[in-house]
Amino acid sequence: MKILVVDDEPTIRDYLEETLTEMGQEVVTVADGYAAIDYVRDHEVDLAYIDVMMPGIDGYETLKRMREIEPKVSSVLISGNAVDQMLGNSIPKGVFVCLKKPITIEQLEEVNRSFETIRGPLEFIYENPYGLDEQKIVDSRILIADDEAEISNIISETLSAEGFTHIDSAADGQQAIGMFNDKKHDVVILDIMMPKRNGIEVLRHVKAVSPSSQVIIITGNADKNSAIAAVKLGAYDYIEKPFELDTIVLTTKRAIEKRLLLSEGK
Repeated sequence: MKILVVDDEPTIRDYLEETLTEMGQEVVTVADGYAAIDYVRDHEVDLAYIDVMMPGIDGYETLKRMREIEPKVSSVLISGNAVDQMLGNSIPKGVFVCLKKPITIEQLEEVNRSFETIRGPLEFIYENPYGLDEQKIVDSRILIADDEAEISNIISETLSAEGFTHIDSAADGQQAIGMFNDKKHDVVILDIMMPKRNGIEVLRHVKAVSPSSQVIIITGNADKNSAIAAVKLGAYDYIEKPFELDTIVLTTKRAIEKRLLLSEGK
């Protein structure tokens, strides 16, 4: 796992680098948010340990800008102050967990072990963290658009097993647009490469017609740059092939929760 440590205190940087390296992780350290942003432009990072209070730009702004470049980056926010307030609904997107200094070896081991299992931010750990009506969640309208019938069927069957009953499937981008125009689905799961109209074109249409509808992009490694561009255009997230079915379920649920929060004005 590739870890980036962002902290202006040399002793903290050295401690985290040494400890995480001994745990078998690949570690890079930088002293401020600007250096972290520059590093992410040219290198892949799985998890970033980011100090909240730093000169220049703080940890929150650093994480925000890093995720504008690479939306898949997750972070551990670290602070010398109490972090209880960070654990509310206002927690920044992309945060895996928050830790208070001093950080113990046991805490680092637990964080890394948990992240290897979940591979996502804190919002993925809890079921329905916002206390939304469960019936509204499963009653949400979902559209799957993929020209590979096998993939579309697997996603549909997986979501059906989770209790979702309003699922439609489209075999190309043009059909997806037509179906969306009829039903204004809450969540659209799109393959980025499709005949007739590609995923980016469908995304633009969905967001123009229904800005609160959430779009999840499915992409292969060769299309990763397009997927990142899709997130910048308003997609909720992207998932790379081959994907875990649990990832599809969790991402879909979180996208639905965001759609419901927007519709309820929360």
